[in-house]
Amino acid sequence: MDLKVLWTIAGSMGTVSDIGLLRKAKGFDIEVIAADNAGKDAAGFLATGRQYIVPKAKDPGYIDAIIDICKKEGVTTIIPQYTDELLPMCQSLNRFKELGIKVLVTEDAEKLRIANSKAELYRFFGSEAFIPHYALASTLDSIKAAVLNLGYPAVPVCIKPVKGEGGKGFRIITDEKVDIINEGVSAKVNLETYLNQLKALDSIPELMISEYLPEKEYSVDCVCKNGETYICIPRQRLEVTMGVATVALIEKNEELIRLSKEIIAALKLSYNINIQFKYSRDGRPKLIEINPRVSGSLVANYGAGVNMPEAALRLAYDMPVEDLDIKWGTKMVRYWSQLFTQA
Repeated sequence: MDLKVLWTIAGSMGTVSDIGLLRKAKGFDIEVIAADNAGKDAAGFLATGRQYIVPKAKDPGYIDAIIDICKKEGVTTIIPQYTDELLPMCQSLNRFKELGIKVLVTEDAEKLRIANSKAELYRFFGSEAFIPHYALASTLDSIKAAVLNLGYPAVPVCIKPVKGEGGKGFRIITDEKVDIINEGVSAKVNLETYLNQLKALDSIPELMISEYLPEKEYSVDCVCKNGETYICIPRQRLEVTMGVATVALIEKNEELIRLSKEIIAALKLSYNINIQFKYSRDGRPKLIEINPRVSGSLVANYGAGVNMPEAALRLAYDMPVEDLDIKWGTKMVRYWSQLFTQA
């Protein structure tokens, strides 16, 4: 099947690898077009030789800009990437369907909205055992009270913006002394310093304050449709750089596979879905967040024998997903590489 795929993020660390996965997809002959609000030297632009700079996803003209590209290029398929574009894409599905374009996004707008928000997600699952202890706050006094209520300074506490991607804005509030001379970039900061940093902001966004989870961290990549999971692969995040796993281990963790399938069924999610967990001190998996889109380290699964974008495309076009022989125990180690262009 010949497809022309619009990949809506040209500037992320995983883009070049992901485009490579599309080109290796069996049963498809895929041409990839990249779009982004990044500069002209984004790696995805160099890898595809196509350059479409669009408004930011929150811009009211974003969907119109995407549709203009689709009409000009004869796009058949869109694989959205940005958290902020998922809901607008979903809400505009009829416009894309009229053009014969498939958009690989969950079609239930309300469930997608919940999955896309850490606060709504935690409220939705309520008192389930996999939800960590947490509080929401957006004032200095309420933030301080929530941090103290969760056990600081006896134990560390985590803070992250409710609306944020990757590791942006994540901090570990701890009384532990940080060696700012000999340690690398650290998310650790004490409460007084953190509150002073917040005071410098024009406004404080809604923050999620949650229990510190010191044990293993996992990212579970799934392929599903309307809540039914076809592929579910946990990988332990051994080393992380700029929010993306650079060393990861594909692990057959039955507990996380079961939980991921339950979460996907409850939210009726579709296509490439990423669910992140971290284990607590007492060995219990806790849900960190859901990324209802492809993850930044999706290529790790290819090393274990699974092309996740290919599987999602098969579901989108009502093709069977082949039986998989997952190579559990595969480790991915990423390293720096580069692309060249003439100025």
